[in-house]
Amino acid sequence: MKAGRVTVTAFFLWLGLTLFIFACGLLPGAQTGGEEDGGEPIGLRVVYSSGDIRWIGSMEWVAEEFMKKYPQIQVTLTAPADVPGQSFTDRLKVLIAQDEFYDVVELREAVQFSDAGYLAPLPGSLTDLIDGVDEHELCYAIPRYTTTQGIVYNRELFDRLGLSIPQNYEDFLAVCDSIRRNGVNPVAVGGTDIWHMGFWGNYLYQNYLLDENNESRWERERVVTMLADFRSLNRRGYIDDRFFSISDSQTIQELASGNAAMLYSGPWIMDQVTALNPQMDLGFFYLPGRDGRVRAMVDDSVTWGISAQCKEDEKRFEAAAEFLKFFYSEGIYEHILTRMNGNSVTVRPVRDQETMAQKTVQQAGERDVIFCSRFVGDEETPDGFRSFYAQCLQEALWGDTGLEEIAEELENRWKKQADGQEGRKK
Repeated sequence: MKAGRVTVTAFFLWLGLTLFIFACGLLPGAQTGGEEDGGEPIGLRVVYSSGDIRWIGSMEWVAEEFMKKYPQIQVTLTAPADVPGQSFTDRLKVLIAQDEFYDVVELREAVQFSDAGYLAPLPGSLTDLIDGVDEHELCYAIPRYTTTQGIVYNRELFDRLGLSIPQNYEDFLAVCDSIRRNGVNPVAVGGTDIWHMGFWGNYLYQNYLLDENNESRWERERVVTMLADFRSLNRRGYIDDRFFSISDSQTIQELASGNAAMLYSGPWIMDQVTALNPQMDLGFFYLPGRDGRVRAMVDDSVTWGISAQCKEDEKRFEAAAEFLKFFYSEGIYEHILTRMNGNSVTVRPVRDQETMAQKTVQQAGERDVIFCSRFVGDEETPDGFRSFYAQCLQEALWGDTGLEEIAEELENRWKKQADGQEGRKK
């Protein structure tokens, strides 16, 4: 009997302690605000770009998988509408004006938003996942993955015409001329999309305006030479006038249908082309510069951030951080990298997910290539310059404005905005 009383007493002591701990919110799940414990669900808004159909599908899949694991967090995906002549950064600024810049936000030129106070510092539990983040400095944005840019080309057409991958820029011009004479557009361009013009813009910037120390040199002779070489691609018939009114997504059809032989883009485009034409045999090469050197862009310009507005709500901020940790988690991140042909930025080694497109790009990198992480839109680029630069490239390629005039505008805008940015930092 005595033992029985002790057992009953111990049971009620355990039950009372359990209820007390639960009431204090110390049991697992007690602080989630989830539907399973009677709390209000947490709404989380994720802003992302919609220019790539595979990225749209990837984000929809991530959101669905995340809500399966965290049913108490209701994710709403928001993609700002594409507006001709407007960059993604411009569209994010529209969201700010409409007080809709929240919670998890895909970014370009993240420093613009952090300097203006629109981003919250990311927690260490998140930044610790990413390779190369300085633990002693506040971090406001982390790259989603890295990729590169170069020429995607129709390998079957090259073989049929007896063409080889260009070993220098003059070879490239000769290849373009041969393709044009055989009735095919040498190079497709998505002229209506500002961000697409940035692909060529980064190539020109790296090959004409960066010196041996990777410092930008906005000098008149350099800029005019750059613009003249670019304009000549149109004047020689290598980039047709009609591409001025073609979008980035339409360039995929141009390549898949055989209307165009080459496209300056990234490896993410290759699967989209072969989805339209499974028989298409695609190759990839880095376009050599005028100086004979081959530079390959290391592109980590697309990043994730969490809005400062989100930080004001503790539970929502925790949910935002949890969403990004889920994005980089094992199995989820590998799926993203495979689908987008991206390269990992995580400290955690990722499982091998090498695709055919990635193998093709790796083969291109086996040449004597200089890998460069400087581009228009990096932290050294003045606020707002990226879109202006892309618009100037549109005019240089298809317009009639004098190249000296365009060069002067570019130089003045770079200097004016750089000086203003430096002044704000002081």
